[in-house]
Amino acid sequence: MNKCRLMLGFVCIFLLVVSCAEDDPKTSDDPNTTTTGPRDTCMNDAALMYIENTGACVPPATDYQPRTGIDTWDACISDDNTYHRIEESISSIARVEAYDSIGDLLWRNADIPTVQNFLDARDLLDSEEGLGSRLDRRYDVHYDPPADGTSCDDEGVAALYPDYCVGPGTLRPVLNDAFSRAQAGEEFQIHAERIHAALQWFLYVSPLKEGTTCATTAKDCDSSWAYYTGGTPREAPIGLAAEFNAIAPETHNRAYDAALALRCWRDLDSAETATDLVLRDQALAQYDTALIHGMAVLIRQRFAAISTCETVLERRAALAGLRVLVPLFDRDIRTRNAAAADILIAEIAKTHDAVDTDAAVAAIDSVYQCP
Repeated sequence: MNKCRLMLGFVCIFLLVVSCAEDDPKTSDDPNTTTTGPRDTCMNDAALMYIENTGACVPPATDYQPRTGIDTWDACISDDNTYHRIEESISSIARVEAYDSIGDLLWRNADIPTVQNFLDARDLLDSEEGLGSRLDRRYDVHYDPPADGTSCDDEGVAALYPDYCVGPGTLRPVLNDAFSRAQAGEEFQIHAERIHAALQWFLYVSPLKEGTTCATTAKDCDSSWAYYTGGTPREAPIGLAAEFNAIAPETHNRAYDAALALRCWRDLDSAETATDLVLRDQALAQYDTALIHGMAVLIRQRFAAISTCETVLERRAALAGLRVLVPLFDRDIRTRNAAAADILIAEIAKTHDAVDTDAAVAAIDSVYQCP
């Protein structure tokens, strides 16, 4: 059975969750709305509440571990703990740099973003061959493609398969709505965080997609590395890698190891069309384990922010980001622990002042212990 059909119920949950009226953004003429001035930095402070369980986490023997050299892999190009490009030019690097620039305008802005900030951010997103151009065709390799062979680019397909066609079918509608409402003067912090969450998920699914298609297009291994790291060395990450590293550095290192594992595989299997797909999938599984753990930590951070932020708008912004991410995250956590998945779905359906953050954090920690 096509896994997309299995997720239709969760799409309905998502639509129900985002319709919760009390925490929907209000317009800027509300007397309780602050539209200018410095922001509460609680979204970053909440990260301090997470401590990685590194002592109890031992990587599987099958994992590629260039930091230690203790693994079962054959000698390869990545053994020096450095990513060696297949092609010198990697266009995905500029897209991750654009993500950081959008963040400087919106969610990392020390002041409350302005309408002009959103206009500038949208220009960055939708520049020619930019971040949005790839988001609009991004599919999620965790789901089966349409059985009839249609593509996410075909008219109407993304709406029918929003899980597989995650970029155009799920993320783009969130982005368009958030930009439109912010440019109309609604609560800027909330829409900045919705945009942040949607783009984080794009950066989660992209390395896995590019790592999969690297079997037939070798340079996609470069894109896989770049979408996670921004084309940077391990110790100086940008983009999603920097966000992982700031909260969970071992998780970042495990993801970086996995990016090098893909490059190692493609060095060992260097024909135009790779044939050792077992080793590729082993590298991809290592990558996905680290990446989804990092996303779990980012989701955990937002739940923590709901209880630590001093301002109501920042608490509601954290919840708005969760309402984007948790339905997308549901596929993975539900396969591991359905009860924990149910807790997260239930909590994001509440208003910000009713969320049981302790229960949500405990649910995440019970499932995601090691990257």
